[in-house]
Amino acid sequence: MERLAQGESIIALSIGDPDFDTPDCITEKLIEAAWRHRTHYSQPSGEHTLKAELARLEARVSGFDRNPEQFTIFNGGTGAIHASLSCIGDPGDNFVVAEPKYLGYEPTCFAIGIELNCVPMTPPKFELDAEALLGAIDERTKGLIVNTPANPTGNIVEPTVLKELALECRNRGLWLLCDEVYSQHCYDGKHTSILNLFQDLENIVVIDSLSKSHAMSGWRVGWAVSSLDFAKRLSDIALGVFFSGSPFIQDAATEALRYSSTQLQKMAARYKERRDYTMRRIESIQGLDAESPAAGMFFMVNVHEDGDVFARQLLDETGVSTFPGSACGECTRNYVRIGLTQPISVLEEAWDRIEHWLKNRRQRLA
Repeated sequence: MERLAQGESIIALSIGDPDFDTPDCITEKLIEAAWRHRTHYSQPSGEHTLKAELARLEARVSGFDRNPEQFTIFNGGTGAIHASLSCIGDPGDNFVVAEPKYLGYEPTCFAIGIELNCVPMTPPKFELDAEALLGAIDERTKGLIVNTPANPTGNIVEPTVLKELALECRNRGLWLLCDEVYSQHCYDGKHTSILNLFQDLENIVVIDSLSKSHAMSGWRVGWAVSSLDFAKRLSDIALGVFFSGSPFIQDAATEALRYSSTQLQKMAARYKERRDYTMRRIESIQGLDAESPAAGMFFMVNVHEDGDVFARQLLDETGVSTFPGSACGECTRNYVRIGLTQPISVLEEAWDRIEHWLKNRRQRLA
């Protein structure tokens, strides 16, 4: 990012930040709310209007009534994950997670002293293996983290698997934390939220946000859905850490939830076009392999060598920035993560650079 800021011709395919602008009606609502002086303290757990809108939407999709007080608003999905884990675990406890994993889980757990018990999934698809996850539970385990659709693989966990994990966690007195922030970005197959499978959230916490779905990453609006009892504990965390959210931002977030689903679908369709283009380019380049992601905004590309070295050399010699797969786990050390957060015209330039670089590299090594 420093080199990009200094004017270098860097194509950033490493960042999971949507390149679309936040829809104007959402920004206009924020300005209106600020002019109405919605700039003072708010309830620690979030504005009731926002929580009521979330409850209405979830009830419409799942058929289960949800109490607005089951929703706790946080500073992004990361804030919701941090608060949830803080309520559940103590230093030395662990949570089991599939690998490759979202790279943000590790620093969040580190900050509160919780360990991640990472379970490698089987390449090249890295599909979630419920039996392997459950087999990794030990005496210090407090629960499982399931990311669906998954960052970085784009895999969608089947409803039967989600249900199996939830019931097994309940039987063992463990928690299931479901991270669903990419739920609006599905291309092949359908995402089923665990909220559609269970009305009773006794041992379940669901994380979501507006960052990806509405191109609002900088607005920092995320939430946790849980039982009423757990939501009260989350509210205590929110009070102690944040004291209050921003009413004018939450008014705009409420507007975002009312925003046309047709427009959101158009945004998702653009990502699908980028995914399909990227897959065609990967298939045409010798030495690269990948599975087409069913959801999300990333590719995990097998480069068949150390991904850290590959990503560094690619950046230094072509200006294309990718993310080393080792950050997502040892099982993807020979991978790089490549984002879909650029228009096809930019992706075309990036892949032209990558293809030319690899061709010249092979010739040098021949």
